[in-house]
Amino acid sequence: MVTMAYDVTLEIDGVASVVKLDTTYPAVNSWNSAVEFAIHMAIHDHPGTKIEFIDCAEYVHAEYTNYGYIHDAPMVLQ
Repeated sequence: MVTMAYDVTLEIDGVASVVKLDTTYPAVNSWNSAVEFAIHMAIHDHPGTKIEFIDCAEYVHAEYTNYGYIHDAPMVLQ
């Protein structure tokens, strides 16, 4: 499995912020889920603020390229 990384740019009350995620997070498996995860984290950290999606960059995570295989992280509900 190739580990993908995502730089999700959000605007929080007019200030651009970049949330860096990768597919080692159990809830992230595509650019779409990375954007949703970043927005939910921003809403949790900044309740009552205006949050807008700006951009999402997707690329192969260089830190994990030396590993032959990385198993998907299981989704755990508590």
